[in-house]
Order: sequence, then C-alpha cells, then structure tokens
Amino acid sequence: MTECIAQLKLSFYQPKPVEVTFDAPEITSDGGAVLLRQVDDQLGLSAWFAAAIPEQRDATRTIHDRREQVRQRLYQIALGYEDCNDADTLRSDPLLKTVCDRDPGDPAGLSSQPTLSRFENAADIATDVIAIMDVGT
Repeated sequence: MTECIAQLKLSFYQPKPVEVTFDAPEITSDGGAVLLRQVDDQLGLSAWFAAAIPEQRDATRTIHDRREQVRQRLYQIALGYEDCNDADTLRSDPLLKTVCDRDPGDPAGLSSQPTLSRFENAADIATDVIAIMDVGT
C-alpha cells in the first residue's frame, strides 16, 4: 500500500516556509511551479540571467527587481503561458507570487504585461543577448 504524505515543507521562501498540503482548501493547476523554483535555486539560472541583463531603470521608481521579472517570465513560459499578456491574469496568482519571492497577499502583485514587455525589450540583441549566449557555451 502506498503511504500518503499529508504535508510537505519547502524552504526556498525565507519569510515563511511554503507548506504543501493535500486537503485542497485552495488549489492550483500550476503546482509544478514549486518544483521549478527548487530547480532554479539549485542551478542559479534566474540569478545568473538577471545579472546578465543591464539595469537601466530608476531605482526610486522600480517595483519589480530584475530577478523577480526573470523568474516570473521563465516560470510562466515553463508552465505553458508563453504570451506576456497572460501576465495580467497571473500577476495576482498566489502561487506564482510565492515562487517569485513576493508575498502572496501583496495586492501589488507581479509585473503586468506592459512591464514584462519592457523587460524583454530592455536587452540589446547586439550586445546583451550575444553576451548571454556566449556565457552559455
């Protein structure tokens, strides 16, 4: 007989532990996001990618740091939401906010579609994208 694990604790979100339970008070079809986050932390992918993209925004007017934006975009794509316009709905998703290090109760949410589009267009293909590709080889 298979033993059922009633609860699982993940440690990537430092303000408080993420507890995965199977009693379904709130459910999501994107539960794989927690596994993406764990793998991302082990590989350091979002940290590396965020550091490779130049930050030219005014820090006093910046709400979403580059790493949060990288995580949001990478996780959305990996979960099957390849269009930036999906961000307008997903920016308030409690699970996606958690795996992107934002408090799930934060009313500001994650980046909107226009903000993610500006993020994607911030990289210059002649310098930044080629530099990123060179590091990967």
